[in-house]
Amino acid sequence: MNLETKQDFRQWMHRVLDPLKPLYSEGKARLHLGDSGVTYPQVSIEMEAFSRPLWALVPFWAGGGEDETFEEIYVRGLTNGTDPGHQEYWGGFTDYDQRFVEMAAIASGMIFAPERVWEPLSGEAKKNLADWLYGINESIIPDCNWQFFMILVNAALRKHGCRFHQEKLESGLEKVESYYLGDGWYRDGGSAQKDYYISFAMHYYGLLYAAAMEKEEPERCMRFKERAKIFA
Repeated sequence: MNLETKQDFRQWMHRVLDPLKPLYSEGKARLHLGDSGVTYPQVSIEMEAFSRPLWALVPFWAGGGEDETFEEIYVRGLTNGTDPGHQEYWGGFTDYDQRFVEMAAIASGMIFAPERVWEPLSGEAKKNLADWLYGINESIIPDCNWQFFMILVNAALRKHGCRFHQEKLESGLEKVESYYLGDGWYRDGGSAQKDYYISFAMHYYGLLYAAAMEKEEPERCMRFKERAKIFA
């Protein structure tokens, strides 16, 4: 199939994601796609599967797309997954928790498609989601591209007037700055590793932050954009 227009990409997204619709759990907070070997718990596996489609759905919604079924799924899923009293609650955290990775897609939804991901939630659901996301500030995360997950979560919380961690936000951004090597290249954290995560993560999340926070931090956001241009 051709991928040349917005409509082409929308059709491709539906071909990939529409078969998932009947597979979400009863409370819509989990998605079981099969059994495979990973090092993290089942709840994290099914929460990961729930979260990843948002990387397509958020730009789809932000670009004016509508899909009532997915909109209902994600309002219910976000409500139930972050409700400590619900049987599909995603739970608390351990250090280096996989669920921190999946928070980035939810945070992006809050920033770029709030009318689908944030505004339809009840007051209690908003509080539960914000409290659950804030948990990323209370555990250890790796010294690598994961810093951007914490950065995006705190940016989303800040934009919606929720409790956020200014010091963690600043320290995460300082670490990202320390990873920059020049000529458009980063290293992926504390190691000298330079691989596909530089484009898939460091520049990708940097550009998301630049789009989200351009008014608040124009100079930093310009640096992220210029670095991505150089890399490209």
